[in-house]
Amino acid sequence: MSAQHVDGRRLRYQHRRPELLDAVVDYVLAHGLANLAMRPLAEAVGVSHGALLHHFGTKEALLIEVTDVLRQRLADAAGLASSSGSLADLGSWWRRSTTADRLPVYRLLFEVFAQATREPERYERFLQQAMHDALGLIQRLVLAEGCPSEQAPLIASMIVAQARGLQLDLLATNDRERVDHAFSVFIGLIDSLRQSWTGEQPSTRPR
Repeated sequence: MSAQHVDGRRLRYQHRRPELLDAVVDYVLAHGLANLAMRPLAEAVGVSHGALLHHFGTKEALLIEVTDVLRQRLADAAGLASSSGSLADLGSWWRRSTTADRLPVYRLLFEVFAQATREPERYERFLQQAMHDALGLIQRLVLAEGCPSEQAPLIASMIVAQARGLQLDLLATNDRERVDHAFSVFIGLIDSLRQSWTGEQPSTRPR
């Protein structure tokens, strides 16, 4: 391969890094992490290996950027991150965030989680952001609903863990009816807990 050709590929996305990142995201979503390597990835998205390294550095750094994009897409689609969000929105969040076209995003994020548990030092940023962002959001929601401050981190942890567990269940079994029903039951339990914070009588809030 000539130097001129390599330089041309290097320059392809020189000033269009977001477009390159989108191309990388699409490739990783389609192919997963099992055999992901930088040279084939560069070839697939139409840039040189050097250009890919120039933009992203290591594979781990690239994956962190990919997961940042995917988590933001999920947040935008689901709408739970809105400042006006509440625990009452959990049901609609689940329905919007677990549609068939979004399940591949969760599949990839769980792949990264698994890799991060093996190499936490390499994926420290991913683990911190993935856990901190989700827990922080839910903790703000439960505090706004009257949850005692000392309980808020524990309640947030429970909600995040339950949601992730059912997402994984749905990916593994594709049993939509059962998993959706399980999440609905969980929402009912959370609403009963919320009523204990506020003294609200049961069934006064529509679901």
